[in-house]
Amino acid sequence: MTMSIADRRLSAALTEQGLLTDAQIKVVAEQCASSGVRLADALIDGGHVSEVALMAAVTRAGVPTAALTSPPTAEALACLTAADARSLGAVPLRIQGGELHAAFFQPLDSGALGAAEDLSGLVVRAYQAPREALRQALEQFYPVAKSKGGRARGLGDLLVELGVDAQDVQEALAKQNSGGGRMEDTLMQSGKVTAEMVARSMAMQLNVEYIDPSQTPPDTSVALIVPEATARRYMAVPIRMEGQSLVVAMKDPRNVFALDDLRIVVGRNVIPAVMSEKEILRLLERYHGASDMAALNKELAATAKAKEQNRDADEMFDDNAVVRVVDSIIREAALQEASDIHIEPTALTLKVRLRIDGTLRDYQEFPMNVAHSVLARIKILGNLDIAEKRVPQDGRVRFRRGAIDLDLRLSTLPTVYGEKAVMRLLQKASNIPEVENLGLSEHNFQRFIDTIEKPYGILLITGPTGSGKSFTTFSILKRISTPDSNTTTIEDPVEYEIPGINQTQVNTAAGLTFARALRAFLRQDPDIIMVGEIRDAETAQIATEAALTGHLVIATLHTNDAPGAVLRLEEMGVERFNIGAALIGVLGQRLVRRICKDCRVEVAADPEILRKLGLDERDLGGQQLYKGSGCARCNQTGYRGRAGVHELMVVDEPVRRAIGSGKDVNQLRDVARRESAMRTLREDGLAKVLAGITTLDEILANTNA
Repeated sequence: MTMSIADRRLSAALTEQGLLTDAQIKVVAEQCASSGVRLADALIDGGHVSEVALMAAVTRAGVPTAALTSPPTAEALACLTAADARSLGAVPLRIQGGELHAAFFQPLDSGALGAAEDLSGLVVRAYQAPREALRQALEQFYPVAKSKGGRARGLGDLLVELGVDAQDVQEALAKQNSGGGRMEDTLMQSGKVTAEMVARSMAMQLNVEYIDPSQTPPDTSVALIVPEATARRYMAVPIRMEGQSLVVAMKDPRNVFALDDLRIVVGRNVIPAVMSEKEILRLLERYHGASDMAALNKELAATAKAKEQNRDADEMFDDNAVVRVVDSIIREAALQEASDIHIEPTALTLKVRLRIDGTLRDYQEFPMNVAHSVLARIKILGNLDIAEKRVPQDGRVRFRRGAIDLDLRLSTLPTVYGEKAVMRLLQKASNIPEVENLGLSEHNFQRFIDTIEKPYGILLITGPTGSGKSFTTFSILKRISTPDSNTTTIEDPVEYEIPGINQTQVNTAAGLTFARALRAFLRQDPDIIMVGEIRDAETAQIATEAALTGHLVIATLHTNDAPGAVLRLEEMGVERFNIGAALIGVLGQRLVRRICKDCRVEVAADPEILRKLGLDERDLGGQQLYKGSGCARCNQTGYRGRAGVHELMVVDEPVRRAIGSGKDVNQLRDVARRESAMRTLREDGLAKVLAGITTLDEILANTNA
């Protein structure tokens, strides 16, 4: 391990004074290399040496101390910009005798002094100062955004200006002040703000550039100037050169220690900018993963050529190349926020497609002669039998590579051209949104909250595969499952591992079915029961009995709409009077694509689409409609992300009477709309169209009349 020049000078000063031995410093320096902590900080914080003793050693090495009791002169502050001062970790104090006197975080670093001299045009005399005093001086004298009255605006104030609720900001700030984590992290975890909003606000606060890589593409020629380990440690990515300085986008440019180390690593001045964490991760994965895919494609081409000459060429295929191609596929799927990966053999090639925002898109094709190796690698990741190719298999993949940490559900299926594999990318449990962030309309939200907070009964979540039923279900559990309640789930398979909840997975081979697990649950003193899916008559009957005996049951069901759930339960053998007594509500839902905010444009309603929806211009109430024109952020599709469209049938007295009297689905729907304020999926979708969230085309494609 090689220490920086500044660290070597500090080490020499400490050993000369007999404060530490070379061996002791080497151990700490090795820890710093992996953790990214500065040597001086690690020595002080680890109790190896006091800050007073360390400063005394630096003083004996010829660096005087600045008390920072007097404010810097305006003339001195003008010598360095805010970005330069933060980058160098320097606070200019005064100009005296033609020299710039400045306090530094690393006063023994001759490189920092040289950069300050180049930037200021003056000879620099370095001082040291207590760490906290330097931090406060940078915060006080180097610019933050100002209000009209001149008061420094905090990050919270700027977030409020961007539309975040002031009460949410105050609550997050109170949590931060009590040691509960940074305000912005709390707001992001609760879904109140996006990483992009935080990054924009921080750029405004620090008076530095905000970089959106889709609008300001980084210069790939500088991509690898910062080593991967350093870039990941500090969440920093090179953007471009400005003269002799390197512009580096960071998650948090307030980390002056990171800026200082980046400058040392690249050997030049660093100009900080702000980029959202998600975009930084995307760029890091692309920069440091792209070379693998390029090399792999060459190997695949060579293997394909060899296959034409040698039937055993598949055996020659480099196992390392297979690992890299599979890793690259999963990495790219995660970066593009895909929900599924399809690995499909065809007559000539192995095709890879990604499902993004509900739509399958071509990603990559490989020579068919390597299909066996690629599928074998995927099956190994999922702990499946690689020799068994005649029957479907299911497994789970845990993928941990760099900044990407996710779980995937794996399914294989034999086809005429070989095995096909589909991997579903599972969201982390920490990403499950609050109920408030499910996208329920104002019309539905409070009615939904009132329903899920009832002490007993059945709540059904309905919709086709891929409509977000699991996400909604666990969002509900996140809201209502408390430390003083016993929550138990039966799932096939367990997708999200939730602390504090007892989760059981179906195992049909061992005889553990939904119905059998439900019977066992009732002997476990449950308060809340979640059933992954009601598939058969026995499960439906037991779930109904559980609801009628004082338990809250939340389950999913495959039906086309909310009223159809009643007919489905009846078809499974549950008596109508029991359905009416047990059912408290049904939430039908679909996912539609969101209009991309970066390329949203006004558009006139298509008369043909209106006709198919059974609408006319008057139904739009004069509201402006929108669509996405296509841009880099949305991959030219006009859509980015998805939103929920909901149909909430609350089982109140009018609906309960309609269920008990045997009314059919259409009659039940009419009663729910007329007497219980139910909006159909299409009606809720139209409201989201008029709100500028999605398009009429999406509503037509995803809802029935």
